[in-house]
Amino acid sequence: MSLGGSSKREYHKMDYSLRVRDTLQRIETMINTRTKQEHMMELIAEIFCEKPRDLDVRKSQNQLLPATLSLIQELQLVVVLCEYFQTPGSEATRNAMFLSLFASPTSITRINVLVKLVSTSVSALIAPLLCAAGTWMQQLGCTSQSSLDLAQNLVTDFIVFAQKASEQLKYLPQVAPRFTANIITAVAELYLNDMHDSAAVPPKILLETFTEWVSSSPELCLSSQKPLVLPSGAIAMPVLTPLAGLIRWCVMAPLLDPGKSYSRLHLAIIQSMQQTPSHTGPPTVINAQHLCLIVATLEGKCVQIRRPENKSKDTEERFQLCLERFAQAVQVALSSHCVYGSIPQLLCRLEALPPCTLMQMVIKSNRHT
Repeated sequence: MSLGGSSKREYHKMDYSLRVRDTLQRIETMINTRTKQEHMMELIAEIFCEKPRDLDVRKSQNQLLPATLSLIQELQLVVVLCEYFQTPGSEATRNAMFLSLFASPTSITRINVLVKLVSTSVSALIAPLLCAAGTWMQQLGCTSQSSLDLAQNLVTDFIVFAQKASEQLKYLPQVAPRFTANIITAVAELYLNDMHDSAAVPPKILLETFTEWVSSSPELCLSSQKPLVLPSGAIAMPVLTPLAGLIRWCVMAPLLDPGKSYSRLHLAIIQSMQQTPSHTGPPTVINAQHLCLIVATLEGKCVQIRRPENKSKDTEERFQLCLERFAQAVQVALSSHCVYGSIPQLLCRLEALPPCTLMQMVIKSNRHT
């Protein structure tokens, strides 16, 4: 129910933290009863101190002025949200609340709060909140700009300035496996990726952290495959696992990051694909089109390294290692029934790559399967 004039004035005189707690409870009620969705958006805007541009136009979130949340209020909001998401209750409701609060974090304030909230949750290993954040990433898309921005900030907060992986990061896969898998998916998109307009190499500590995660828990990369807990009527978005991105890292590393060894990560990925449970349904783990993108990158690199000014025996040997790693990954992915989409198209694309004995064996063995 909307507040009356005097009640609204009293409401705004309340301490900000108390107002947020009260508003969160009202929003939760609306979510559970599935009523007054338009008013719920207004309440969420109030939490972030966003103001409508036109009091007569409230239906579009695009009609909001920039938020005027102070830094102190941002911190207060993060504390209240951490407390709220740790309160015992329905996982479906928590996921719906997180999605509603950050469904379209276009304002700087919402992005800042989101990053601080998730960073705090990683530091304190707040499992319910991290689980909700993992669901949020999956529903928006792990390679959406919002998820990539969050991933980049987490890398900066926990990786770039660290001398070694923190204890919190070590335990993150056990505390929130879906969130961890989705973060790997997003971060993998940011590095060793010509298709993302960035061939930046991952920091050594980031490579070591991911390698340790996947080596210690081969099933981690498949965590995003588990059913989502969503409100009644909600539709789960298509799942994207970290495997294609990590395969690209290992395949392109000999050329783009030759100073570091990715062999242990490569082995961990192989073991992870072998963990794919056998089932009668179609594969759902790696899209053949994503493997074709790796083929396109390799083709581009081949053109570069064969130019007279770049050609050398060392470069040719490293390119062969790229092809061999890719052949190994593709063979295990296909034999483990991980790949979905057009496998014949993938095999045709593989045939266009420069000669590689192992790759030819993979193509031949899968041509009629």
